[in-house]
Amino acid sequence: MVNQRSEIALKITNQYAKYHINQITTNRFTHTSFINALAPFKNNSKLTISTIGYSQEGRLIKSISFGKGKTNVLLWSQMHGNESTATRAILDLLQFLTSNDEFNSFRAELAKKLTLQFIPMLNPDGTERFQRRTATEIDMNRDAVQLQTPEGRLLMDVVDKFKPDIAFNLHDQRRFYNVKNTGVPSSISFLAPAYNQAREVNATRKRAMQLIAGMNQTLQNYIPDGVGLYDDAYSYRSFGDAIQAKGISTVLVESGWLPQDMEKEGVRKLNFTALLAAFDMISTNGFKDYSVKEYEAIPAIDDKLFDILIKNVCVNASSKSSVDIGVSRTEHLIGHPNYYSAGQINDLGDLASFYGFETIDAQKLTVVEGKAKAIQNLQNISTVSVKRLLKQGILFLITENIPLEKHVPFPINIVHPRKLVQAREIRFEEKANFLLIDKHKTIKYIILNGFVMKPNEINTSVNGLVLV
Repeated sequence: MVNQRSEIALKITNQYAKYHINQITTNRFTHTSFINALAPFKNNSKLTISTIGYSQEGRLIKSISFGKGKTNVLLWSQMHGNESTATRAILDLLQFLTSNDEFNSFRAELAKKLTLQFIPMLNPDGTERFQRRTATEIDMNRDAVQLQTPEGRLLMDVVDKFKPDIAFNLHDQRRFYNVKNTGVPSSISFLAPAYNQAREVNATRKRAMQLIAGMNQTLQNYIPDGVGLYDDAYSYRSFGDAIQAKGISTVLVESGWLPQDMEKEGVRKLNFTALLAAFDMISTNGFKDYSVKEYEAIPAIDDKLFDILIKNVCVNASSKSSVDIGVSRTEHLIGHPNYYSAGQINDLGDLASFYGFETIDAQKLTVVEGKAKAIQNLQNISTVSVKRLLKQGILFLITENIPLEKHVPFPINIVHPRKLVQAREIRFEEKANFLLIDKHKTIKYIILNGFVMKPNEINTSVNGLVLV
């Protein structure tokens, strides 16, 4: 049942495709790509776009304002350079705010009552490297006190001059957070940061909690039970805590993950919806309909998700002992927007309290090392030949002519002879390359670089690794 407070945000989201900026649809994009996507808004009379400063390496940091209302709302994104989901959602919000359609009265009400100031891509140097930290290797979100980064000083200067009533600190979180005691990914996590060590709730923090309770109710229409609450341990060095302490109601939004959404386009849409719901509640004081108890009822998040969880697999055919295996992948930038994946065995043993984006019940199956084959000429590798090799259980091609790259654009691994033994080991924190076979020694599953395939369902878009 749709709550009245959620109605306008849901109606707008039903037409989200009209507002989605198609120029950027990947996690990894450059500062230049963002500036180009912002360019069409340059002469729009509804927005004020300005350069408010520069990064350590001289890249422009932009501010975009909408509305002339008495309530000031500040939103910033990508203070961690590899947390880009909300930056894209802000572009979509700008497209909505400047459109001309049946929601004009809502836009007019927002413009009358609110002044929205967006600072997307606060850390453009980190964006270029797709890394968390700034060019000087400082975590900007721990720089709220010393202000050692030009980007951190810029943000605090905006806070002091703009004097927001409400602030939104927009981040991304790791893929492996779940809603506690469930296998559901925490696709969006919230927090009303503490303003002191005792984690007390004053009027400022209460308002942030009420806003979050309302945003959560809206999101439940899209991700039932998929919203989590971040830990509120006090961190005086962090911007959210420091700004909350200034008497500014501050909401932390952490963009999580959805299954089969590696570029986080689905989570981008969730950001769009949640922030629209927040704007509506702020402009109408609708957040007062919600309570601190409703905020506290949002379940906590946990970090018990794997990309693959293999349950009850036999590790020794003679002893018939079985374990669970947890496999996770990490992504490494090649060049915007491209990346390669590296899969690793992150845990072994009793993983009954863990979950997987993909779970295999491997009862009656045995885990065995992948096979290897010597090769002279890597140029002979093709999609057809790789499929044939994988069906035979060959996961490694042995050669001394190792390429300079760290990955292979095919689902096969290249390994130097001296690394073969280690590469084939099925051990904690080793690369995830092995086979699951039945009692007839028939291959049932292929685990190649942390991806699951069946012999008759080879995914040729998966990359392998170069192991030296």
